[in-house]
Amino acid sequence: MKNSILFIFLLGIVWGLASCDSQTDIYEEYVVPNGLIYPGPAQEPITYPGDKRVKIAWLRGTDPRVEKARIFWNNYTDSVELPVPANQDTVSYIISPIAENTYSFMIHTYDEDGNKSIPIEVSGTVYGDKYRNLLTNRLLKSTYYDGRDLKLNWGDPIKTEVGILVSWKDVNGNLKTTEVDPEETETWLPYFDLKTPVTYSSTHLPDSLAIDVFQANANQRMVDPVTFIPKTTWVAKPLPGDMGMNGSFPLPLLWDGNTNNFMHSVDPISLPGTFTWDMGIKAKLSRMTIWPRKNNDDRWTRGQPRVFEIYGSLDPNPNGSLDDSWTLLGKFVCVQPSGNGIATPWQPPTGEDIALSDRGIEFEFVANGLAKPETTVRYIRFRSLEHFNPTANPRILLAEISFWGTLVR
Repeated sequence: MKNSILFIFLLGIVWGLASCDSQTDIYEEYVVPNGLIYPGPAQEPITYPGDKRVKIAWLRGTDPRVEKARIFWNNYTDSVELPVPANQDTVSYIISPIAENTYSFMIHTYDEDGNKSIPIEVSGTVYGDKYRNLLTNRLLKSTYYDGRDLKLNWGDPIKTEVGILVSWKDVNGNLKTTEVDPEETETWLPYFDLKTPVTYSSTHLPDSLAIDVFQANANQRMVDPVTFIPKTTWVAKPLPGDMGMNGSFPLPLLWDGNTNNFMHSVDPISLPGTFTWDMGIKAKLSRMTIWPRKNNDDRWTRGQPRVFEIYGSLDPNPNGSLDDSWTLLGKFVCVQPSGNGIATPWQPPTGEDIALSDRGIEFEFVANGLAKPETTVRYIRFRSLEHFNPTANPRILLAEISFWGTLVR
């Protein structure tokens, strides 16, 4: 019995070996003798966006058989071929021109027999006019003209901005350009010609790997040179014939920036009454604001001029006379909303009167025959001709005065 079982087992082994030989014969014609050959593929590919172009780079790898590569896109309908030198560690190629879009690129490497590697995929973006037209320029918050040079005050840059390209003309007609760093908040343009615009365009880098920068569509701005005339250089310059000042309320309180205190002339004064100061800088005045003293007993009454003149000079006569060394810049009239300040008897100011004097009474230096806003001045003379509540003993009480105009250097 045992011998029969052993015989049957051995017979099964022989049949199995015969069957395997038969299967090998069937598939032998489909087997490549030395196996399929796959050249070493592209290693760690990276795309670098550009302006209607893109750079693709990868590590060559160590396979010495690789001789060339081909990059495919648009589902293998477009491609380029490039050599892969054996002595280069990195392979790169710029595809140009290529339409603005986002692409999936497939990279194959090849040996001399045409065997190709497995595909390596890398995505990349190409920028162009659509992207450029979406770009914005940095906000130009304000400008300041100091009489010769122009200062540009910038807002904050957006994430992709890498600078600003600025162009302008100087007073000699020369075209100038400068590049502004993205961290810069102000830019000075020397010898700026006010008759021409300043042109500026933000420069953008859409990606940290981008090989091209993009300029936003340029903005142009004509510069308004009128600015607040700084008062840090103002000093009193009393001349013969000027009114005296109360020692506790001197003239410099008129320009200390605080409308809650005030200058105070001696009491009483004779009209017309004058006082003079040196701005320390030259300017062409355009407008001004005056603030009366806030005490209701003195606003719109004997302490406040109703009719007054402003004179300007570059070199006043030291004898104090209003001769041709002075130019009349304007004659002005304070208009009280209620009109009570010139009534007899005088009436207290209304709420509307008080609100106007609190926010300041504004005047313009207009070319109307008397005012001459084109005149460059440094010294200012205030000449009061008539006060409110004219029956009272006159004095001058003013809290503050400010000028706006074009600085001259």
